[in-house]
Amino acid sequence: MIGYDGEWRTVKEASTAQGPMGGLAVVVIWGEGGAARFPAGDELLLGKPDSA
Repeated sequence: MIGYDGEWRTVKEASTAQGPMGGLAVVVIWGEGGAARFPAGDELLLGKPDSA
């Protein structure tokens, strides 16, 4: 799970991709639907499913 947009979201799949400026990005597909892309340097708040 990742804390995102003020709530805990379930990660269905995660991968890496090249960002728009050529840097590395983390791409997350949410279990609740939709996706998000984060620059690799961003700090992500992680948690275990049972801690939500």
